[in-house]
Amino acid sequence: MGKYLDICIMPIPKSKVPAYTKTTRIVGKLLLKHGALASRDYVSEDENATKLSFPKKIKLKKGEVLIFAEALFKSKAHRDKVFKAMAKDPGMQKLGMGEEWMDQKRCVMGGFSMIASVE
Repeated sequence: MGKYLDICIMPIPKSKVPAYTKTTRIVGKLLLKHGALASRDYVSEDENATKLSFPKKIKLKKGEVLIFAEALFKSKAHRDKVFKAMAKDPGMQKLGMGEEWMDQKRCVMGGFSMIASVE
């Protein structure tokens, strides 16, 4: 196995999903450019994600949706190397990361080592 997944779960206003999508496509291309195996983003739509589970932890506000973003790497060391290279990339330097609509205090982030995979 050995793969490593970096995730971020964040609330954003539903009206900002198109802007988020534009930004995350650029970030995803930079991740792949610097060696990530995959970059994927999802928006919540079922009741468990929008009303039952996550809102209790993240305190989803009216008009917000949850974004689940993931990036896949070979290992934690590989993730660290990719992130370090991205931080120096001119494309990343000039990219606004949605500070005006993303509440960093309500984001859940972390890295996970794969222990099983059934595909």
